[in-house]
Formats: sequence, C-alpha cells, structure tokens
Amino acid sequence: MSDWVRYSLLGLAVVAAAAVIIGHLRRHRVKVPLPRIPLPAGIARSVFGWLTLSITVATGTVGGLLWVLGWPKFPSSTSFTTTEILDLLKIGLAVVAGFGGVVLLAINFRKQRVAEAEHDLAIKRADREVTQGFNERFGTAAEQLAHASAAVRMAGVYAMAGLADDWADKRQVCVDVLCGYLRMPSDGENENLVSDAIMRIVRDRTTPRTFGFSDWPDTDFDFTDIEFTDLDLAGLSFGGTVTFDRSTFKGELTSFANTSFNGRLSCHGTTFSAKQTTFARAVIGGRLQFVGAEFETSKIDFSGMSLNGIGIDFYRSRFHDTEVDFSGLDIEVGGLDFTRCDFDRSDLDLSFLNTVVLQMFARLAIEDCRFTGGLLKLGDAGDPPRLASLRSTRFTETEIQGSAPWLDVRDIELIGTELPWTTSPPPDKPRPEV
Repeated sequence: MSDWVRYSLLGLAVVAAAAVIIGHLRRHRVKVPLPRIPLPAGIARSVFGWLTLSITVATGTVGGLLWVLGWPKFPSSTSFTTTEILDLLKIGLAVVAGFGGVVLLAINFRKQRVAEAEHDLAIKRADREVTQGFNERFGTAAEQLAHASAAVRMAGVYAMAGLADDWADKRQVCVDVLCGYLRMPSDGENENLVSDAIMRIVRDRTTPRTFGFSDWPDTDFDFTDIEFTDLDLAGLSFGGTVTFDRSTFKGELTSFANTSFNGRLSCHGTTFSAKQTTFARAVIGGRLQFVGAEFETSKIDFSGMSLNGIGIDFYRSRFHDTEVDFSGLDIEVGGLDFTRCDFDRSDLDLSFLNTVVLQMFARLAIEDCRFTGGLLKLGDAGDPPRLASLRSTRFTETEIQGSAPWLDVRDIELIGTELPWTTSPPPDKPRPEV
C-alpha cells in the first residue's frame, strides 16, 4: 500500500474518531465549550443536518475501506518523518475545508429556499392586491348601475364591461350583472338608452376577431324574461350558452343571420312575434332548443343553415300562420326533430335543396305532430337524410308536396290530405336502409 493511501485513511480515521468522541460527550451530557455563531434557527438546523449526513457518509466510507483492506495496522507516530507529518496535516486541513464547504452549501441552500418562499409570498400578495382592486372596481360599477341618474347608470355599464375585459376569472359574473340589468323594469326613454348600450357591448364583444374568436369566448348570456324589439345579433359568435327563456321578440325583424352558436341556444316558452325572424346561414355547433315556443311571425327563415353539432329540437312548439323555411339545410352532424308540435295554417319547407345531408348521423324526425291547413314541402332533389321518419302525425286539410319515398312513414292520419307518393318504395329506387 502506498504512503498516500495510508495517510488518507489515517485522516479519515481521525475524522471518524472525532465524530465518535463528540457523540460520546453528547450522550453523557458533557459540556464542551464551543464558539457561538449567531445563526437563524432554520439555517442552524439545516447546517447541523448536512454535517451529520457528511460525517455519517465519511464514517461509513472509512469503515468500508478499512474492512476491504483487512483492517491494516498503522505505524506509530514516532515513525513519521517531518514531510509525512506535513502531508497528514494537509489531509486534515482538506477534510476540514470539505466540512466547511458542506456548511456553506447548507447555508446557501437554505437562503435559496427562503428567497423562493419570499418570491411566492410576493406573488400571492400581488395577486391579492390585484383581486382587491378588481373587487373595488366591481363594487363601484354596481353602485353606479343602481344610481337614480341614467347618466351614472350608463357609466356603470361601461365600467362593468371594462372590468369584464380585464378580469377573465370573474367575467361571467360581470356579464350576468349586465344581463340581469336588462330584466329590471324600465323607467322611460333614458332606461332604453342604457339597455341599448348593454346590447351594443354584447354585440361588440361577440363579434368574431382573429381566427374567428371573439373578445368574450365561452361566455354565457342569460336573456330570460326580456322583451326585445328589432333585435339584431347577426354575424356574431357565441361560444357559451345563450338563453332566451320566456323572452319575447317584437318589431319588424329579429335577426340571427350568419350567427355562430357553438354552445346551446335555449328558447323555452319564447314568443317570436316580430314580422320576420331569420336564422339564415347560421352555423350550429351545439344544440338549439325550442321548447314550448310560440311562433307568430309571418316567416321564420332557417334556410342555408349548417348543422355541425347536436342539432335543432322543436318540442311542444306552436306555429300560427307562419312560413317555416328550412330549404338548403346542410346537416353534417346532428339532426332536425319536431316532436308534439302544432302547425296551424303554417307552411313547413323541408326541401333540402343544394345540400349534402347523406351522412352517418344526419336525421330528420317528425313525430306526434298536428298539421291543420298549410303546406308541408318535402324535397325530391339533393340527397335525403339517412335517418328520416314521419310517425304518429295527423294532417288535416294540409297540402303535401314533393316525392319522399326515402321517408319512413308510420301511423299517420290523413284528413282531407293525400300523400303525393306511395309509402312503399318504387321498384327502380329502393329505399336506403334506416
């Protein structure tokens, strides 16, 4: 064995012996006078832990080496020369420096942890201050909306809209406040000006921008129990749920032309009494629900619509002297369902011209409906829907046009009405499987 190895092992043995002696003194509660270094409690614990770990590792390493070398005997101290003693002293100093490095690393590690904790606290403190500022703005805007002066209420509308732009986490709350204001009783012309300002804000924030996204994407709008006159929401994009339950549409024109509904449009108990209502070329990516709706408009235009979602459902809806135009409907995914609806002197156009609806999930269903007078127009051009049914429906003095042998007809009642085609498919054009 070389002298250098022996000296290294001797230095490690000295360190291990010192550790054993210190442990013995601590166990017997012997007070050893040590210099006091004023360290914070957290840093002191960290330093002591790292020192304990390093001593344990050094002791285990020395013991393992001695065991591998067969526990060799070291020469007596009198046999060391001056050069060898100096080498041993260097080894001892290197070991001490190593422990000093451990202490320094422990202190730096602790400081890093403290700095990170302070940084996290600073971020949380800043977030709380920002949230507090938003809450103060919300309270101020709400007070302005409740003010007696219409001018102050107008300022509150724009303040609440600006807060919704800045506070994405609570944007829905701000929008709900603005929509709720529309349901409040009107006190005259000035109140109408405030309501018109809210609707202008809605139109501006739902206008498609870059890549078709609006400023308020995925936001719900609740227009329940509101009366609209000449409502114009044409060309907008709604990503969330739009609710018109128990609302009334009046005036000359209610327009949803070219509007995109990526969420759900809910019209439960809604009354359409404007002279004309249009959903022409609208894009339906979610579901349109007309439940218990009343259609008293002279024409409701669904022509050229594109269904890419669940579809359009009419349930217990009533049509009075209304022309319902679904010509050119494009059903890629979803369907058009009429269930338990009443058509009183109303025309229903399902001609599906210039459309591609022969898809796996495209469907048309008319079930348990009542037609009194009017016209039902079924197209004989283009591709029929793959799932199409006419069931449990009564026709009274109704004109039916078009050839639709692809339609699954069952349990219908004809009073003063004739089908322009036979219910069995002609031999040269078999009915597609349903």
